[in-house]
Amino acid sequence: MVSTRIRLLLALALLLGSATSLRAQPTAAPTAAPMAAPTAALDSAELPRGQRRVSLSFATRFLERGETLRPDDFVRRDTVINWRWGMVSPDTTRVSAGWMTRRPIAAGEVLRPPAVMPPPVITSGATVSAVYQDGPVRVVIAGTATNTAAVGAPVGVRIDRARRLDGVAVGPNIVRLR
Repeated sequence: MVSTRIRLLLALALLLGSATSLRAQPTAAPTAAPMAAPTAALDSAELPRGQRRVSLSFATRFLERGETLRPDDFVRRDTVINWRWGMVSPDTTRVSAGWMTRRPIAAGEVLRPPAVMPPPVITSGATVSAVYQDGPVRVVIAGTATNTAAVGAPVGVRIDRARRLDGVAVGPNIVRLR
């Protein structure tokens, strides 16, 4: 029965295109305090060939969709992954307090995009300032955001019914035009 479960989990991982396998290292009780800087004992050079040490964020409790993360909702742990040169690099995005969940997340699950996202600085339908700057020339136009976006995400700005501009969110209700 156990081998059947293992086979089922492996088949599911292959179907989903899993490029890395995660193996959590034993650690002390989870805390929300920041991890200390890696020491020589944690050096990746000491790991067997094909393994890498990365720092990932794990949920400490069940999180509902739309929740804003608090410092006690996640913990960062050093984790060893099996990684080969032909594989996609692991996503080690640093989650921080204030990020939002986009789907329900189980306790112990790795927090990574698209399950979590940075807080939006622009909401769809909000009035935004679209800024274009080229050297000393700076043009600012008021418009309406066509989508919700976090810092660095693409944003569409509708100037009127016939004109639409594209840019990048740089701050609260501020879009830098491309």
